[in-house]
Amino acid sequence: LALAPLAALPDGFARGLGGLRALCLNATRLEWRQLLFLASAMPQLAELHFNSNGVASLEGDASDAATAADPPPLWRLRTLFLEDNALDAWASLAPLAALPELECLNLNGNRIAAVPPAPDGFGALRHLMLRGNAIGEWASVDALDRLPQLRELRLDQLPLTAELSAAVARRTAIGRVGRLAALNGSEVRVREREDAERFYLRMIAEEYPEGGLPADTRASLDALDEARTAAGAAADGASADSVKLPEGEAWAAIAARHPRWRALLARHGEQRVTKGGGVGGGALKNELLELTLRSTAAEAAALPPVSRKLPGGLPLKSVKMIACQLFKVEPTRQQLLYQAPGDEKGIPEPLDDDLRSLSDFGVASGGTIVVEEMAA
Repeated sequence: LALAPLAALPDGFARGLGGLRALCLNATRLEWRQLLFLASAMPQLAELHFNSNGVASLEGDASDAATAADPPPLWRLRTLFLEDNALDAWASLAPLAALPELECLNLNGNRIAAVPPAPDGFGALRHLMLRGNAIGEWASVDALDRLPQLRELRLDQLPLTAELSAAVARRTAIGRVGRLAALNGSEVRVREREDAERFYLRMIAEEYPEGGLPADTRASLDALDEARTAAGAAADGASADSVKLPEGEAWAAIAARHPRWRALLARHGEQRVTKGGGVGGGALKNELLELTLRSTAAEAAALPPVSRKLPGGLPLKSVKMIACQLFKVEPTRQQLLYQAPGDEKGIPEPLDDDLRSLSDFGVASGGTIVVEEMAA
């Protein structure tokens, strides 16, 4: 359905539709300027679906349809879907930034490549969807941490995460955005957040210059830990200021790449690693992971799940040998799947490369390895 542009609103339009609260105009090929023209007569509009209309710009002027005393169009909007349009820059969203009640913004399937370091506005935004955009740098994810009310985020199908396992991408995003309650439709629980933030700190530690944190930084962390213990309370935002970050160009570059570094040091302390390679490098390879292994194979149906502490650097071929001993399923017939902590109802992620390690897939303590038996 394509709607023809209107030069004027029909008689009775505002009277008949002025109280409308939800409007769906998907795939109508209507221009955004025309949408604003229509919306000027719908002051109660709270939910708008404007997907698949080829929108490349949100600039428009509906002043000819409203008096100076009227609020701007969409002023009471709370939910806006702009999925599968042609928006290619965060700057093109500027007209939305001042909407005082906008809580949910769906930008899935657009072409946005970056979020500016300090995005203006969007003070009420709680749920942002960016799946399938062109974002390729973690700096854009760091910028989202500046949105004060952001609690839910969708970040899958991005160039940024194309080469990472789902678990590594998830833990890194949680570590970088501090107030997330849900990521890609899955709840972020307290245990998962702590694990993700410690993982992210270990990733940062792999970038440290030789020798690691200097003595004065470690002393400030020790002093903060003692003060926190004495007070019987967790570190708050103000306490992070007492952490003395190292000086010098290399350290300044680390702080610039990781804006939450100081706050995470204050919360979790130093996370020491040995230099290593691969996805996640030494950060995960040096972890001892407490995992649950269970099998869905018919012959193992009566066997209970088993807990094991396994090193993060253990290759999957070795995990299959352990599973063979536990569940009597030949390694060549095993398909390993991973469920992250707290995501037992989600779809498990296949672990499909025997030469890669648990760390390469971002497997976390508290997670579950599911052992399936493939047909002969």
